[in-house]
Amino acid sequence: MPRTRQMFEAAALLSSYLSAAGIPHAFYGGFTSVALGSSRDTEDMCCVVEGGFRPVRQALQDCDVLTASQSSWSGRLFVTYQEPIPAMEIEVLKAGETGPRKLNASNVMLINRVPFLSVSEFLRAKINNWLIHGSESDAHDIIFVLSTFSQNVDLNRIPEFDMDRFCKSYPGEASFAWNSIKNRYEQVL
Repeated sequence: MPRTRQMFEAAALLSSYLSAAGIPHAFYGGFTSVALGSSRDTEDMCCVVEGGFRPVRQALQDCDVLTASQSSWSGRLFVTYQEPIPAMEIEVLKAGETGPRKLNASNVMLINRVPFLSVSEFLRAKINNWLIHGSESDAHDIIFVLSTFSQNVDLNRIPEFDMDRFCKSYPGEASFAWNSIKNRYEQVL
């Protein structure tokens, strides 16, 4: 089975357990750009949840193929999908620390019936991550989403100063797409 399909399978399974427990959630990470059509090869997948880590651990306590483990030294929670070889790891992040504080239809989109952060929220979180870490993989994801889904970007959700800074580091395709988004909003005004 291709690894991308296994990633979707892991996300769908985790999502079914979280939904059954009433935990609002959305997936995020480099895999989001793969789900949107990027050719980048990555297994970077996180799940943003409301309500903290304890409800997630409780939701998975009777699951054979998904195990939750919290790192004692960093306080981070990871869910491991045991079915494929090698196993897949999904980091669980708290809503508000990554992504919006409240997850709802305005900031979550479905891809293959799996909830992901919307294009704007994904872009916002990736820009924030890029500012902190300066990762080339984050830059790739930002450029891909900007150039492919510019019509879906809500300018009001993206910190303009941060995006301008990104565009100075990656002139060309990123700047062109960002300027077209700003121009679209200026025409409305």
